[in-house]
Amino acid sequence: MSRCLIVLLLLLGGGMPAFAAPKLVAERLNYNFGEITQGTRVEHVFRFRNAGDQILEVGNVRSSCGCTAALLSATRIAPGDMGELRATFDSTRFKGAINKVVTIDSNDPQQRKVSFGIYGNVKAEVLLQPERVTWGSVEKGMTLNSTVRIINRGPVTINLQPPRVTDPVISAKLSALQLLPGKQVELQITAKIPNQKKRLGGYVIIATDYSNVPQLRVSVSARLSK
Repeated sequence: MSRCLIVLLLLLGGGMPAFAAPKLVAERLNYNFGEITQGTRVEHVFRFRNAGDQILEVGNVRSSCGCTAALLSATRIAPGDMGELRATFDSTRFKGAINKVVTIDSNDPQQRKVSFGIYGNVKAEVLLQPERVTWGSVEKGMTLNSTVRIINRGPVTINLQPPRVTDPVISAKLSALQLLPGKQVELQITAKIPNQKKRLGGYVIIATDYSNVPQLRVSVSARLSK
């Protein structure tokens, strides 16, 4: 029997050996947590199966920001078995539309990297207007002043600590230390660029007794005009 005929018979009969490899098949690649209140922690478990016929190896978990932690149930998944990626998103310092990504590496020859997404909307209960103070270019010796409104859109009274600053040339004072639901307080910020410097930059930090928003931060910056 000729060699060509043998090859043809093997092909028709399914006798050619299949390539053995792992195959990662995820139940879902994205999770929408909907709308949550700022400070809420979101946890979701992404499940995936090894649909191949070799050991699936996964690892090197990384997230798009430090606010998202992830943990694998195992790094070696046998054929037919399930693996899990547990992802947690901490919304304490976020608001608005959120889209975070967790990526893992695998030895699946068809997808060496697999990304899982967590998205939704974070509703802020405490608003800063404005969120940052940027005086831009200023004249030498000028005293700089700004007012930031702190607005409570939540259902509870929030007690504020006196503000502290990260640069001694900045001073800050609150109009009140108690922030009632639906009300606001004013944060007065004053600064002056020292003679020996060309710019200033720092933060005004206010600690609170509200676990959802334990800290408020306002960035402050300015530079001397040429």
